[in-house]
Amino acid sequence: MLLSVALWAVYVVVGYFLLKRFVLEQIYINYRGKYVFITGCDSGFGRLLALKLLSMGVNVIAGCYTEYGCEDLNKCGTRIGGGARLYTLQIDITSDQSVAKAQAEVEHILHDQKAQLHGIVNNAGVFTIFGPDDWCSTNEYLASLNVNTLGAVRVCHNFLPLIKKSKGRVVTMGSTAGRLHGLYVGPYVTAKFAVEAYMDCLRLEMRPFDVSVHLLEPGAFKTELLSEAAQHARVNKVPF
Repeated sequence: MLLSVALWAVYVVVGYFLLKRFVLEQIYINYRGKYVFITGCDSGFGRLLALKLLSMGVNVIAGCYTEYGCEDLNKCGTRIGGGARLYTLQIDITSDQSVAKAQAEVEHILHDQKAQLHGIVNNAGVFTIFGPDDWCSTNEYLASLNVNTLGAVRVCHNFLPLIKKSKGRVVTMGSTAGRLHGLYVGPYVTAKFAVEAYMDCLRLEMRPFDVSVHLLEPGAFKTELLSEAAQHARVNKVPF
């Protein structure tokens, strides 16, 4: 009995992989000329996604935390073909005022181009792992929630009216930490579980508006969040 169930599970997984790889991934969708807003484009996934979409002919409005991030991305973006446009703006997703200002800038761009916003990507986040829970105060938890959870909430609250008009999509960068817990990851895992719950609720609420909500759950990748210097800096911030 157990063997038959296991074999059935293997068939399902292999069948899904084959369907996805050789059928679904081969369906061509033309995204050229559409506009997408991405947060956290200073480095890592956000930066890579912005450059990839540009190469596909997608117009990108890239939100960066720093002025240097905007300047550096602009330099790289000018070297990419595809005929798409790159716009950069500064945004601090922990600030209601900054997110509202970014929304106004995006709306101005769309108005000038007589375009609609096809999608938003909530990519900005911080790797809030400081050590054992004994080392953490509520400040560490609040810092993690303010970026990794409430940052996405702020962006959605401000940009969803634009997405509803286009019947577009919301994509949020979650994490496998939003499903699995472990040692010394309390603030990070708490925030990632929370943002996944928010997206699950939002998915149901946006369905009547024909807006799709998507959640990505990457594991450990070699981005700036996992650099040795960043890890030491995080731990050294904790008061002992």
